[in-house]
Amino acid sequence: MNKVNNLKILHINPYPPDHLGGSEVFCKNLAINLKKKKNFDSDILTSDILKKNVKFDYLDGSIKIFYKKNYYSLWGINPLVNIYSFLKKNFQNYDVIHVHSYLFLTSLQSALFRKIRKFPYVLHIHGGIQTPQNLSSGLIERAQLGFKNMFFDKWIGSFTMKTADALISVSKKDLDIIKKRFNIRHNHKYYIPNGVNTEIFNKKKENGKMFVTFIGRLSYIKGFDIYMNVIKELYKNNKDLNFLIIGKGPLKKLIKPAQKNLPILHSDYYPHEKMVDIYNHSKVVLITSRFEGVPTTMLESLACETPVIASNVGGIPEVITNDENGLLIENFNTKSAITKIIDVLHDQDKSRTFGRNGRNLVLKDFSWDVITDKIEMVYKNFTS
Repeated sequence: MNKVNNLKILHINPYPPDHLGGSEVFCKNLAINLKKKKNFDSDILTSDILKKNVKFDYLDGSIKIFYKKNYYSLWGINPLVNIYSFLKKNFQNYDVIHVHSYLFLTSLQSALFRKIRKFPYVLHIHGGIQTPQNLSSGLIERAQLGFKNMFFDKWIGSFTMKTADALISVSKKDLDIIKKRFNIRHNHKYYIPNGVNTEIFNKKKENGKMFVTFIGRLSYIKGFDIYMNVIKELYKNNKDLNFLIIGKGPLKKLIKPAQKNLPILHSDYYPHEKMVDIYNHSKVVLITSRFEGVPTTMLESLACETPVIASNVGGIPEVITNDENGLLIENFNTKSAITKIIDVLHDQDKSRTFGRNGRNLVLKDFSWDVITDKIEMVYKNFTS
């Protein structure tokens, strides 16, 4: 393979590019932008969890997607798909194998194969490093988190990380945790945040209803129950407000009863390429998570100059500076939090200031020009 200019990359993610999740969206956009900005070729190795009996397809005309059979989804979230035989047959066709998330069985297979064959193996951490077990409302989710924290991370996650030639994290905080929790001693650890296509995600003049919006998994960890409580309080004295929810999950059951009294629109799914319309139809995006990394929805919202009001948790304060480009809330379930949200909703000058500052930050630190430069540097450490 070419070791100087035109690299060829294999991206591995068990969820395909058209699945609306953080690592899948990043993987898809990284492959597209590596081609556009660096002329690096990419293939994506994934599962057929969304497209049964499809062997391969193309993304953006030149990026080949290989679909492997999904036999089962462990706990409904971890596809059981055999990629080992593909790696054995094809690994020499690639300059770098870039694996997304340490949590999936595809990542474990990549690490196992790296133990017997030498190739540049980059592991990209998209959050989920240290989720407290109590951040779950259900018995099954608590059991899953307990298994992850006490067994998976200690043995499987640690092995997957220590085998990697380089680790990339989308969060500075997670990178610090990785060093300590997994005892990673080498220096090939990099903070590279999620990227945003600032040409697509920008401010547009929209007519019609404007919403207080939630985007993400409807779960306890994501604080969807908090969002529902907040909008009930907001609506009591602000009957002009409308509410929009994009996502699905175990707490979806909260929506239907609330729709009897609140003007709520809900969609399980919305195509990522059209999400710019959602942000531009939002007065604010609320991120009420109890635990969080650096959500792409936050960055895309800022790029569209839509104010973000978010929990002061995880990697969020790495992006949101309170009262400069958004609001950080310690506890949404307080009168002062509701007052602050109402203030942003009704103070157009503050809203515009947050919007401008947010977009300027994204252009400076999170555009794909910036991100692909940083990724290229990581790749070339192992291919020059």
